[in-house]
Amino acid sequence: MRSFSFRTSFRTKLLASHVGLVVGVMVIALFALNQTLVADLRRQLDERLLEQAQGAALWVGEGRRHPDKLAERLALIVKADVTIFGPAGDVLGDSSARTPARDGASEPPAVLAPTPENDARASEVVAAMSGEVGRASRTLGSGEDMRYVAVPAADGLVLRLGFPLAEIHGTVLAMQRRLFFASALAIGLALGLGFLASQVAARPLLTMTRAARRIAQGDYDVDLRSASPDEFGLLSRTLSTLAADLKARVGDLVAERDRLTAILAGMAEGVIVVGATREIVVANPAASEILGAPSTLVGSKLDVAVTDQALHRFIAGDGAIGAVHESEVETAEGKSIAIYVRPLAATNGVAGGSVIVLRDMTRMRRLLTMRRDFVANVSHELRTPVASIQGYAETLLAQSADAETQRQFLDIIHRQAQRMGTLVADLLTLSELETRPREELVREPVHLASLSAHVVETLRGRALTKDARVRVDVGDGLRAVGDPTGLEQVIQNLVDNALKYGRSGGEVRLRGATEGGRVVLTVSDDGPGIAREHLPRLFERFYRVDSGRSRDQGGTGLGLAIVKHLVESMGGTIGVDSSIGHGTTFRVELRSA
Repeated sequence: MRSFSFRTSFRTKLLASHVGLVVGVMVIALFALNQTLVADLRRQLDERLLEQAQGAALWVGEGRRHPDKLAERLALIVKADVTIFGPAGDVLGDSSARTPARDGASEPPAVLAPTPENDARASEVVAAMSGEVGRASRTLGSGEDMRYVAVPAADGLVLRLGFPLAEIHGTVLAMQRRLFFASALAIGLALGLGFLASQVAARPLLTMTRAARRIAQGDYDVDLRSASPDEFGLLSRTLSTLAADLKARVGDLVAERDRLTAILAGMAEGVIVVGATREIVVANPAASEILGAPSTLVGSKLDVAVTDQALHRFIAGDGAIGAVHESEVETAEGKSIAIYVRPLAATNGVAGGSVIVLRDMTRMRRLLTMRRDFVANVSHELRTPVASIQGYAETLLAQSADAETQRQFLDIIHRQAQRMGTLVADLLTLSELETRPREELVREPVHLASLSAHVVETLRGRALTKDARVRVDVGDGLRAVGDPTGLEQVIQNLVDNALKYGRSGGEVRLRGATEGGRVVLTVSDDGPGIAREHLPRLFERFYRVDSGRSRDQGGTGLGLAIVKHLVESMGGTIGVDSSIGHGTTFRVELRSA
């Protein structure tokens, strides 16, 4: 719905300007015409009265014996009031007095009593007595406006003619009425023409106003190209060009914003932009994840978003924002976070805040620790057999031992070489599993009953050595999806471990079942068990619960790490449950075939 103020609209202003112009012109015209018309009428009246007065003054001398009658006769001739003053300023005759002549008209009448209308002190009379033409306008006691013209006559007399101004006033009033009527007609025409002109002039402005509102609301598909050569056409074309430029610029800004958002969202590093008031203005999802904060960091204060005390002291502490510095902080949760802070350039003298980059180094630190431990463990595992081989070999080279001793030494060298070979083989197997792409793995239905029987047959010798029994409880129809070779190695390593660490004369149980659409294999022994604090690290490389016992059993510390990689490569999971004195159970879950 179109809404605009009537008093302030362009159409109203344009219409008011038209009407105001007409009214102003008419007022000026009325005033000028009124003044000039009154002046012209009075001038014409003065000229006529002057001519009549000068002509009548010639008769005054001849009719001096009866000036009152002469005044009346002259009044009838000139159609004006006639007053005759004597040399002394006395009124000799006045047509307006209508004083009758005395009996015996041979004598002049008595001097009339002076009145405000025939006072000899009147300005026009005084001027005529001095030999000049006197003129004056005066309002009588009756309220009638009179115009007087006085001229000198023969023998010092003064003749004054008076004419009422009512006729002039009537003429002026009639003229004013006509002018007022013409003015009203002109104002009406001005209103009509002004309204039409305002409609025509305001139509393109209203169109441009609607277009400007659309542009303000984000709709830049505005086409106002007008062929009109006037200013409105130029403004329309300029507005259309402006809308097209804005659309292009906004499109570029939106694309840049989306690109920046995608970049920030895809970064592993957390990025936080803090304003001068320590309010977060930009934050990517990685920053929320690293800080362990809600996903809506934007708009919150930095002091509130950073809850960890160590991070808070470094990031949100006094003086931290606004200076370039970097460090690595250990959080209370055990995370290692690298932090880089850089201030933004000031804008218009106002500090621009800072950019904070966070990187979670926990996994990298853990990997570095694992690599260091791995190198240390490999070195430690190889040092003993290498030292044994070197020492016994040096003894043999000295040829100081008898045949039986040499045979024992060679047997020790052989066992240590086997141990080194097993360790190297396990390392190579683990390395191959870690580097082999998942898509190269063989995944096919595997018959678990026959595979389990083959493993038990392979480990029969070890079971006889331990005087242990392996019980298999795997159904003939049980099938799992996996790599047959890898799955055989998994079962063999788990059963072998159970035989190694189970008690002599004990029992190892291998069971298979289906649970919730998954195949579950469990390998249990009745050995001494494992303390719970060791269970989380049991599948780490070279991790041993009892290092001395593991070496005596011939283990390398890599078997369970290999088992875990194999199971996970086949899309399965592996877990362990154990307690001191109650044996150990390994649980493998695979996809059912």
